[in-house]
Amino acid sequence: MSLSLYLCTLALSTQASLVALTPEQHTYLTTKKQLTYCVDPNWMPFEAVKNGVHIGMSKDYVELLSKSLEIPFVLVPTSRWRQTLDYLEQGRCDLIPMLNRTAERETYASFSDVYFRDPNVLVVRTNHLNEIKGYSDLHGKSLAVIDGYMQEEYLRNEHPEIALVRVASELAGLMRVSSGDVDAVAGSLLAVTRHIQNAGLSNLHIATDLPQGDELRLAVHKNNPELLAILNLAIDNFSHQDHSRIYSSWNPISIATKTDYSLAWKIALASILILLLLLERYRASKKVNSILLEKNMELKAVHAQLSTQHQHLLFLATHDNLTGLLNRKSILEHIEKELTRWRRQQFPLTLLILDLDKFKSINDKYGHNAGDITLKTFANTLTKVVRETDFCARWGGEEFIIVSSNTDLKAASTLAERIHNKLAVATTPDAPTASCSIGIAQYHQQDSFEQWFERADKALYRAKMRGGKCTATESENSNG
Repeated sequence: MSLSLYLCTLALSTQASLVALTPEQHTYLTTKKQLTYCVDPNWMPFEAVKNGVHIGMSKDYVELLSKSLEIPFVLVPTSRWRQTLDYLEQGRCDLIPMLNRTAERETYASFSDVYFRDPNVLVVRTNHLNEIKGYSDLHGKSLAVIDGYMQEEYLRNEHPEIALVRVASELAGLMRVSSGDVDAVAGSLLAVTRHIQNAGLSNLHIATDLPQGDELRLAVHKNNPELLAILNLAIDNFSHQDHSRIYSSWNPISIATKTDYSLAWKIALASILILLLLLERYRASKKVNSILLEKNMELKAVHAQLSTQHQHLLFLATHDNLTGLLNRKSILEHIEKELTRWRRQQFPLTLLILDLDKFKSINDKYGHNAGDITLKTFANTLTKVVRETDFCARWGGEEFIIVSSNTDLKAASTLAERIHNKLAVATTPDAPTASCSIGIAQYHQQDSFEQWFERADKALYRAKMRGGKCTATESENSNG
């Protein structure tokens, strides 16, 4: 089944069901009477403010939240994205509906579970496609980033060699790349393809996808844990039909297939008129140019739509269908890039192998549906604990791996401890609480990947032999 047919099949009208809240949570919402929120004023199709009205995908998600929680959501308008972040930090709005989690933002905000993912891409001029294929090719060059967006923080810390040019929006960055002022721009796939198509920027092309994709969450002030718990319950209430309906509503895929055979006749007629009626030259030429321009714009629109569809199919091909984490093929490609970077910079690089304890008994006792729920809960727990710069993947079955840069054995052991603690309190109504065993190894000079993996796997075996629910490192240090 094609992606477009799949989306159309799922895009059915649904009614938001009410969320089961505790008496204390009901009292909290009754006391609040309304929830205020701020959005990015210029980030379509995700969200924007037009003539004081909230539009975009986040508007539909906010309406779902309002219906399921039975409380009004009131927009607090802002004029730019940086102001939106400031308003949340200052407590002038209760939440932001779509926000990536970063270390800097965690100083003032708490984040819900991920509820929408979109790849990030690097856009360059067509004549630079063979020169720029990733961040490493931009050292000494200029890159447009949106002021306050996730990429700015990541690049400032991880790629100081790139000259960052801060712009107000993704469209502003694309325009500067198109004009030649800047070498490239980083942005969300859905947003940049929409702008390229609508603005007719035919000299731009997507060079590659980026390791830091959008993992969008609801964000509240860190002093408001009651609201965060309520919002996480509401997110769990979103159905696949809800997500598909909202996506299709703001990202329609429609490709015209009718061929206009009259174009050749019009061009031929225009040529005859030019030869026979010199006095009509200007009018006829203008007519032909208008037709050609129209057809060219149609081709550009089809190209942009196909590019969007291709990128989303690529995302599906590189991620595990059940958990949403990277799959084995994709994590191996990321590991190869990290090892290439390690050979230049020699930073601490650590591999964690994680295996769910007694997973077969969960399938046997509770059924395979409970097993799937356990795997998804475990993957969601990892997503909450790891950093944005870590790579997390499902290796196979109940085995997962994490590749953590700028992390030594001690820091990796601390990360493992956080995973154990978080997993201990991760409960679902249809599956038992799970635990895991973790093996850790740090990359050494002259290592092959197989040698590095084997040391971590042996450490995992030692953790399993100790009864599970603990961590072992290649140096025999462990905690549980």
